[in-house]
Order: sequence, then structure tokens, then C-alpha cells
Amino acid sequence: MIYDLIIIGGGPAGITAGIYAARKKLNTLLITKDFFGQIAKTGQIDNWPGEMNVSGMFLMQKLEKHLKQFPIEIKEAIRIVGVKQEDGLFGVQTEKGEQIKSKTVIVATGRNARMLGTEGEQEFLGKGLSYCSICDAPFFKDKQVLVVGGGNAGFEAALDLARYAKKVFLFEKSQKISADEMLQEQTKATHKVEILLETELVKIEGQGKVQAIVYKDQKSQKTFQQPMDGVFVQVGSAPATGFLAGLVEFNENNAIKVNPKTLQTSQEGIFAAGDCNDSKYKQMIIAAGQGASAALSVYDFLQK
Repeated sequence: MIYDLIIIGGGPAGITAGIYAARKKLNTLLITKDFFGQIAKTGQIDNWPGEMNVSGMFLMQKLEKHLKQFPIEIKEAIRIVGVKQEDGLFGVQTEKGEQIKSKTVIVATGRNARMLGTEGEQEFLGKGLSYCSICDAPFFKDKQVLVVGGGNAGFEAALDLARYAKKVFLFEKSQKISADEMLQEQTKATHKVEILLETELVKIEGQGKVQAIVYKDQKSQKTFQQPMDGVFVQVGSAPATGFLAGLVEFNENNAIKVNPKTLQTSQEGIFAAGDCNDSKYKQMIIAAGQGASAALSVYDFLQK
């Protein structure tokens, strides 16, 4: 079978693209590893119109349910490893060796958590080190934990953890916190979170699980050891775009370059929506809007 459109990704951009493609009666296949993504890892969302203080997981479940009300084919638990162009069509390759053909593609793969590269990070992954506070915070009841990262994600993680942990440290390498003021105020109000600027995590230590950290005070250049039960890494993310290498153009951060009006990439017939492209703002509502725009652009492209 040759599809009109294959959508890669099941986040807000991919789901909205799927809804709009179905409404336009395009023969569409949506492929995703899950409907979880970055949003489902967010404890509380209050900037999605019509919803206040809703959990990311609950909101993603609602979006998934909405999508599945439409006549659209969905393949879940599948990872895409490449896309090839052949004879005017695109061959989307899965990790299982399957190649699925389509006239157009919308890439809505979002971003993956960025790793620190700190000694011990790989060794203790799943043994006290996590990239998801929503997933793992309950395991640290009455424990002492560290969050690395002073952006919104770091402060959201600190808030999640403060509900369970007895003490939360938050390290930021720079001299300034970049998180929203509201998040900072909420975090400070817990009286459980200690924020340390110009502080770098150097090493994670333990026997079979996280038991201590070594960190550097960048002002004094002195290193210290601190007992610690868990480490949560929140230092940003990188576009999940590696499977498109050699096919489309990227910017210096490996985000896909797109036409801001149509969201088409440098490769005619491939469009990119949401956090994987080079648009300036990375917000759930913007990703959803771009999913709709990309699907409508695909419809126009196919009509021509």
C-alpha cells in the first residue's frame, strides 16, 4: 500500500496532524513509539487553553483518545530508523526492517532528553539516576535527591520531588536561573529545595545504586562529596532527527529547517512540525498548531 501521508510521532504535533489529515480524508498512517513523550512527564500544565492544573499524562491520554475517534491507521511501539526517497515516493524504514511507502511525510518526533556526560551517569541509569521525575519521584519518599538544571524542566522536577523527598538540591552551572518566576516562587514555597548556582555535578558514586555525588563550586574551584539517594537530570533536550540524516537540512542544533509558512523541509514532500524543527518557541500549543498547519500544507501539496 502507498499512503498519502505518514506521520512520524505521537506527541501534540503528530496527534493534531493526524486529526487534520483524517478530516481532509487523506489515507494516513501515524507511527509512534508511544503517546507518552515529553508532555506526559510534566506534573502540572496550566497553559493549555481550557485546562487548568492538569497533569501532562492526563492531557496526553485525552489527546490520544481524541485522535482515535477518527478513521486513521496507527502503528504503536515502533521506532523509525530512516527515510529514503525512491521514484517520487518516500520509504519509511522501521527498526524491524519494514519499509512503508508514502507520497508525503510529516516528522513530529519532538526531542530527547540531553545527557550530562558526567562520570557514573550511564552506570547508575535506572539505579537512582532518572530523566523523569513524574515517573520516578514516588520511589524517593523521605530521601535526599538532586536535580541538575535550572530551567523550567528542572524546577518542575524539583516540585514533583518535593512532594515525596525530605530534601531536594537543585544545581545550576551558570550564574542565573532561567525558569519562569512562577515556578521559582512555587519551588521556594515548599521549603524543601536548596538552589545552588555555579555548581557542577562532577561524579555520581555508589555500590549498585546512587549513594553519593561529587560536585564542584565553580567560584572557589573546590570539590565536595555529598550523600545522595537519587539524581534527576534536566539539562534540556535535543531534536530526535537523526534518522533523517542526509535527506533534509538541519540547523547548528540538529533541528530541521522548515519554511515557516508551510513547514516544508528542504526536501519537497517532507514536512516537520513541533519541537523537532527550527522554529523559535518550543511549546505544546505551538507544536499542536504546527501539526495542523503541516497537515493542511500536505493536503495542498497533494492537490497540486
